[in-house]
Amino acid sequence: MNRLVSDTTLEKIRLYYMSDDNKLSEHDEHVRQRWESAYSMLINQNGIECDVVKMLMKVHDISLMQAYRDVHNCTRCFGPVRGMDRQSLRNMVTQWAIEDYRKASVMNDFRAKDKALDKIIKANNLDKEDTAQPDPSKIQPPVQLLSINYSFLTSEYFKLIDPKAQVALLKLNEKVMALIDASPIAEYKNILLADDTTYEDVTD
Repeated sequence: MNRLVSDTTLEKIRLYYMSDDNKLSEHDEHVRQRWESAYSMLINQNGIECDVVKMLMKVHDISLMQAYRDVHNCTRCFGPVRGMDRQSLRNMVTQWAIEDYRKASVMNDFRAKDKALDKIIKANNLDKEDTAQPDPSKIQPPVQLLSINYSFLTSEYFKLIDPKAQVALLKLNEKVMALIDASPIAEYKNILLADDTTYEDVTD
């Protein structure tokens, strides 16, 4: 099976981007321009290859097969578009918007400048609170449930807990008792609070 591109061409184009001393032949320069164009189109078209192929055929006047090769080879050279993380895309959009803003400034086009600034603001979430910092109002403290029966309040262990907790529990107990006394079940209070009540088994 024939290679879609020679390793020599791929290496030359990679070195071209990595160093200022490397120059490309006329043929390799045309290849580089097509790959760069294909990669930009992939990003703009959200990685939809069929649309990019059609655009490449019209822009560079190449065949269908060559367009597919360029799409494949541009990802070999620059990396897969789908593998780009959100931060990389955010940086790329920001750089494009900055370039648009510079062009608009030269042309004194205020509307274009506003659009470029809007892109920069939205790409970097500058119109929102800092997403990296947690919102204290939305952070709930851990909830601790304390289960205590009434016999504990009169036991010897009750005096071993923190004095402030003792006061709080006694006040809570007074409130509960007041609610029971004011409710229809007041007459059953002694039965409800008795922990040592024994019951006889009922057998047929």
